[in-house]
Amino acid sequence: MNDTCEAPQADKPLPGTIEAVRRALLANRANTLALVECLRVAQQERPFREAEELVADNSQAMALTFQSPHALYDILVNCGGVERTEVPEEEEEETSRRDGSESDAIAAGATTELPDQPTDYTLVITPAGAEALAEFEPTQRFSELLATEPANYADAYKRVLELCANGAKKDEIEQALALHDALQNPKKIYPGYFISKLETVDGITWDGTWRTTEAGRRMVALLS
Repeated sequence: MNDTCEAPQADKPLPGTIEAVRRALLANRANTLALVECLRVAQQERPFREAEELVADNSQAMALTFQSPHALYDILVNCGGVERTEVPEEEEEETSRRDGSESDAIAAGATTELPDQPTDYTLVITPAGAEALAEFEPTQRFSELLATEPANYADAYKRVLELCANGAKKDEIEQALALHDALQNPKKIYPGYFISKLETVDGITWDGTWRTTEAGRRMVALLS
């Protein structure tokens, strides 16, 4: 018997379970919104390059993360939130034959679009990934956040969301909250707390100013 053998990690959820996907989404809050966007894009099975390009084009989702879409999808595949399906070799061979015919046509002077790159594999969300996507819907996360915080924080969030409807700088937000009870009761905090929390749940985003998102507008409705 090998005494150096490590015991299994009993608290580590199995890949493909909602627990495993949830853990991956929460492991680094800088990645959370981007991973959620990866799940959303993968609701329809897509060639991996197409999925990665769609995620990369969403600057709001990618604003916090330092990871590439390719690395983010690797995280989701490893936890079982997204399934990777290799494209059968015969399909790639057929693509090559078609590409060869198009090349001949180009050489002959015909006008045609350049062929796409090989698909290699596709990505599609799993049942556990779909469950996590619903769980991480922005207004759902915001409601859960409010449930854990002092009651007077709700009005502070509302003020920030309304102020940012047309865009607001940090100093404008700080001024709007300067005399708010939430900054002193039950403990001293700073306006940046509300900015950070709202950004994390996709309520506001930075585009040169802090601006309320579509999800943020729904959050205002929850607070009305």
